[in-house]
Amino acid sequence: GCDAARITTCPETFADLLKPEYKGKVALNGNPTKSGSAFGGVYAAALANKGSFGDIQPGIDYFGKLKKSGNFIPVESTPATVEKGETPISIDWDYLNAGYADQFKSKGVDWKVSVPKDGVYAQYYSQAINKDAPNPAAARLWMEYLYSAEGQNLWLKGYARPVLLPAMTADGTADKTFVAKLPAVEGTPAFPSSEELDKAKATLSENWDKAVS
Repeated sequence: GCDAARITTCPETFADLLKPEYKGKVALNGNPTKSGSAFGGVYAAALANKGSFGDIQPGIDYFGKLKKSGNFIPVESTPATVEKGETPISIDWDYLNAGYADQFKSKGVDWKVSVPKDGVYAQYYSQAINKDAPNPAAARLWMEYLYSAEGQNLWLKGYARPVLLPAMTADGTADKTFVAKLPAVEGTPAFPSSEELDKAKATLSENWDKAVS
């Protein structure tokens, strides 16, 4: 996400973020050792810098380099920091940034969103029914609704890419208005295995603070 009123040319890649024009302007949405969105940002940076799902270290090194250049700032990006101009470039999920763009319009902030072309990464949010749910039948009905065309289009309305979007696009049930508003993305996002995720989190926990301190 990028405040176009404060940034002359908004970045489109992780490589762009190293440019001197972005000094003191780049933030993550939280600490990647604790925040899922920030963790996704580091993982994507690893993929953009010859890393892999089994090797997140290039992403950690990238943010270390970004910190040394003065571009990366240790401020947790939030809607409030964006409005104040404290975090004019925010690395966050695309659906959150797209939602902020709508939210900021009435406040005079021109928030632009792009998915980095050199580090395309996606992650699923999972759903579950508690085995001790007091009304398990109602819980199952709720899950059925979430995965109905109506429920999936509600996710889509919030800029999240619903899991059934490919099938809904094929059968015509996806709301084309909402689809058209999604940030553009190239390529096919890939997903790490649970083993790779565990390894990445362990590496990040061990090396993050040393890299950006």
